[in-house]
Amino acid sequence: MSRQFLLHELKDYALILVGVILYALGVTVFMLPYGLTSGGVSGIATIVYYITGIEVQVTFVVINAILLVVAVKTLGLRFCIKTIFAVATLSFFLWLFQRVIEQPAPDGIEGTILPKLIGDEAFMAAILGSIFCGVGLAFCFENNGSTGGTDIIAAIVHKYKPISLGAVIRICDILIVSSCYFIFHDWYKVIYGFVILFAYSVTLDYCIRRHHQSVQFLIFSRNSEAIADAIIKSGHGATMLTGEGWYTHTERKIVTCIISRSFERFILRLVKDIDPYAIISMSDASQVWGNGFDPIKLSSGKEKDKRLLVVASNSEHKISAVRALLKDKYDVRSLADIGCYIDIPEKTSSIKGNALLKARFVKRYYGFDCIADDTAIECEALGGLPGVHSRNYGAMTKAERTKTSTAPSYEEWGETVSQEILDILRTHPHKVDKPDDRNDSANIATLLDDMEGATDRRARLHTVVAFIGGDFEDPYNWKTATFEGILEGTIATQPSESHHDGYFYDSIFIPNGFDKPLHELGDDAKALISQRVVAINKLKAYLDATPDSDSRKS
Repeated sequence: MSRQFLLHELKDYALILVGVILYALGVTVFMLPYGLTSGGVSGIATIVYYITGIEVQVTFVVINAILLVVAVKTLGLRFCIKTIFAVATLSFFLWLFQRVIEQPAPDGIEGTILPKLIGDEAFMAAILGSIFCGVGLAFCFENNGSTGGTDIIAAIVHKYKPISLGAVIRICDILIVSSCYFIFHDWYKVIYGFVILFAYSVTLDYCIRRHHQSVQFLIFSRNSEAIADAIIKSGHGATMLTGEGWYTHTERKIVTCIISRSFERFILRLVKDIDPYAIISMSDASQVWGNGFDPIKLSSGKEKDKRLLVVASNSEHKISAVRALLKDKYDVRSLADIGCYIDIPEKTSSIKGNALLKARFVKRYYGFDCIADDTAIECEALGGLPGVHSRNYGAMTKAERTKTSTAPSYEEWGETVSQEILDILRTHPHKVDKPDDRNDSANIATLLDDMEGATDRRARLHTVVAFIGGDFEDPYNWKTATFEGILEGTIATQPSESHHDGYFYDSIFIPNGFDKPLHELGDDAKALISQRVVAINKLKAYLDATPDSDSRKS
């Protein structure tokens, strides 16, 4: 667990605790003393308290325990652990604040009472209690937790549908507030309940909307490139527009960026430090959807039940094969389908590293859950060669083929992608016009030359399929998995003369149990024994068992 991740989690728990304290104050100081009922589980617990005298926190814990069992599979363990923390601490503070503010009952009445701290102003108590509860709940939601109850229902609906948290809670709470009449037979309590419900949900929506509100900058400067570079280095995105200064009729570069309102002053300072004479236009963007902002939760309709997956390839042969294996449950797209036309370099020291590198590249820069693979042929007599060099084996010298690889492992790349890959992304061609530099004939000829005279002709085809997915905005929570497929066989003494469309070593690789090269066996036989099919079927089993935690669905 990285230090940065640990600090991120501690911050979440600290802010959830602040929210819990505010919520508990709203209930115990402003609602219970005035006989006011809110919605949600706290409202149910309050009604039980008025009827039976059972303290609010007891009923609150029991109901939430039942709801949390249901929520674990839907919202994930991380959300539920933080919700359990919130429920436990809220129960404690509800008990603590009641003990702190309670007073002896008037003469002739046994026990204690909760004092009315603002006199007989029940309406003001309703408003203040709603504000405290709304702000407290916003703190919890914004830091991946909740206070349980109908908040869990709201979080489930908000995850899949473009409905605000406040709206979902309003719908759930109407029945709870309305039920007050059948308990107390007092319309005033019902009316006050609806006042609390309205003020509470408006406060919640305002706090969350304010937190997510963004601003759009247009920056006009003669040093626009330095400004754009500084914005990128700060972790934000920027786009350069080309314009013409009409007074001088000279070309001008305009920097535009959309950022969270909380970084507004940061951008202003950044621009001022670079060019104090720049002209800056800033406008409110009340809602922004897309990478780095709120996910788009609308369905396109016909594919709404399919999980969207990108294969890190533009090979129609490979894309078709993956679609056939994953069936109709998944919407499988190529790199070109998402606007990526680059050939992602395979720069690590293993095929597993190359597969992970390609999948992470797509996830990091395009946001989509990604499948990537790499395949090698590994010969016993050559100590596992060609291995990771299978693609360009024919272009390597004898010395290069035999020396130990100096390429970095995937782990050595860490969180960054090599400058070479980033440079390719920045040039970003808009169409595929680069011919494949792979030379199949040279690769096969070189391998057969190295194998000449070898008595041990055992070899294997080795494929690694990598998957990286999860919430695009939360890299700490990305799912990473790899799956291997291996097909054992031998190397023929010469390549088959018939045409083939598969993996380029298929013309010299004879699978165990067969007497001819792989590409001559036919598609049906290959589908049964192919190492790539084995790996993808393992991936499919994993995907079927793993819920889609991201909102990017077709």
